[in-house]
Amino acid sequence: MQLQPGALEDHVASVAELLERYGVVLDLGPDDALELDETPSGTLTFELRGFLPDGRQPHHAVLEVREVWRAAGDAFERSEYEYELLDHQRGYRRAFHLHDRDAFGRRFDVVVHEHCEQPIGVARCEHHAGLPVRDTFAAVELLVGVWVDPLVPDCGALQCLGE
Repeated sequence: MQLQPGALEDHVASVAELLERYGVVLDLGPDDALELDETPSGTLTFELRGFLPDGRQPHHAVLEVREVWRAAGDAFERSEYEYELLDHQRGYRRAFHLHDRDAFGRRFDVVVHEHCEQPIGVARCEHHAGLPVRDTFAAVELLVGVWVDPLVPDCGALQCLGE
């Protein structure tokens, strides 16, 4: 996925809008600004974090979206992502990651993986096999789908990558 610099700012705003449409209460910080941060190497990053309230406990589930975009000619290309759901009420974590391409690829022969913990902090397997997440919007829909599903994900049903 590649975007022009101006389109990348619009992308972040569109992701925030989708999250809010699903009822996520964004935690944007004191200035309530959606920001792209630039690293010393020139990559652009953003993180959106919000809460999925249920009416009784305002912060019982947390949804986080983090991406890293690197220069690719005159555009930017998504090079890393971390999409996470922490459901404290039901005690599980579900996440989709693409990061550390070289190191992770050498070790596991894949660059994407998933995390599944139940209870949170207890993982029978550190990294599960997974498919690449097409884009940020698909990731948000996947995680909101997990959250609204009455069945808690079965971490044991996922394929463990050899540790």
